[in-house]
Amino acid sequence: MMEKKVYQYIRDNRLLDTGDNVTVALSGGADSVALLWVLRALAPRLGLTLRAAHFHHGIRGAEADRDAEFCRSLCADWGIPFTLGRGDAPGRAAQSGESLEEAARALRYDFLLSAAPGKLATAHNADDNAETLLIHLLRGSGPRGLGGIPPRRGRIVRPLLRCTRAEIEALLSAEGLPHVEDSSNAEDDCLRNRLRHRVLPLLREENPSLAAALGRTAALIREEDAYLSRLAVRAAAECRAGEGWSCEKLLTLDPVLRRRVLLAALRDLGLEDPAAVYVEALERLLNAGPSARLDLPGGNAARREYDLLRFAAPETPKVLPELALTLPGTTVLPQKLGRIEGFVTKNSYFSKKNLTTFALKCDMISGHELRVRGRRPGDRLTLPGGTKSVKTLMIDKKIPARLRDALPVLTLDGKPVAVFGVGADPAYLSERESPALVLSLIPDP
Repeated sequence: MMEKKVYQYIRDNRLLDTGDNVTVALSGGADSVALLWVLRALAPRLGLTLRAAHFHHGIRGAEADRDAEFCRSLCADWGIPFTLGRGDAPGRAAQSGESLEEAARALRYDFLLSAAPGKLATAHNADDNAETLLIHLLRGSGPRGLGGIPPRRGRIVRPLLRCTRAEIEALLSAEGLPHVEDSSNAEDDCLRNRLRHRVLPLLREENPSLAAALGRTAALIREEDAYLSRLAVRAAAECRAGEGWSCEKLLTLDPVLRRRVLLAALRDLGLEDPAAVYVEALERLLNAGPSARLDLPGGNAARREYDLLRFAAPETPKVLPELALTLPGTTVLPQKLGRIEGFVTKNSYFSKKNLTTFALKCDMISGHELRVRGRRPGDRLTLPGGTKSVKTLMIDKKIPARLRDALPVLTLDGKPVAVFGVGADPAYLSERESPALVLSLIPDP
């Protein structure tokens, strides 16, 4: 009966294809032994090449050694190729800051996927799925978490997801299949075990088919989640603007789609399961001022630069130190900020609207010291519209905050007379047909 149920689930969800090389993640427990037995029985019908792999986490002492030997012996008896891996979960946890459970899981899946030349089959069942859904519900998860355990994720497939733990135990009893018990499963020191031992039995009194009911709910949520994700991909494409997203367009989206666009952006940064707090913070960032920043896990950051929302690793702001200009000649700026070319001409022909090239009156700068530096508090510059702080002028030009300290400020005896990318004091600009010192900012390629 269970063999037929698993076969139909594999077909319904297209988990396995004829000719697949399938590695069973074999812990030695009831679930994984049942999975290995069922796939061994179905292998000729499905055309599968079957093998098994077991990972020793370096915890649970002699009991873990027993499990590894049991799995090796079982596979030898059943004629199934077997691979054993070992790791140091406590050592990884101490080094990475992960919990022992997180470290063990990471090491286990790293090994299992490396040991599996094709697909990796894990023994998650319907009760595991129900527990996972409830855990995510208690933690306030969104649709992705409430979708429970998916039938497949990449190369990982879960053929037993429609089978309950009771059905698995009945199979082991009927077929006389041996297995080992992990003593830690009897302890109530983790949320999953407390739900398994205390909560789920009470819920089954209300609905004996609880696992199946929650499985159907999870499947419906996954389908709707996938549909909304497809809509969000299209919405994200429409909101793209250069190297980021248009804040204005993001804010016009339905909140459901906007949250999904922001979640996808966070996942693209490497956050596997971003917390809701970061999505909420990004929502606030969209409504913040024209220059705002949000630090994110993993050394990443989100910035609002006027209407543009950008994601990037935090950068150390570039600040241009004070430098004397080589005149005539080339002054190379540090930190790959470009170079300033300077030459003298007897016949100025440069437009005053060019913000990266200025032609200055020779008679006004002769005998004075020209230097460049980054902006400083209190810097002011006179332009045709009046005198303003350099900071205000940069904001008016919508220059992102991260770039403002890198723009060269041209000073004459310490007084700002021009800012590349912003403008120059018209009193110092040469007229056409007049001698001039021409200064041009050339960006690095």
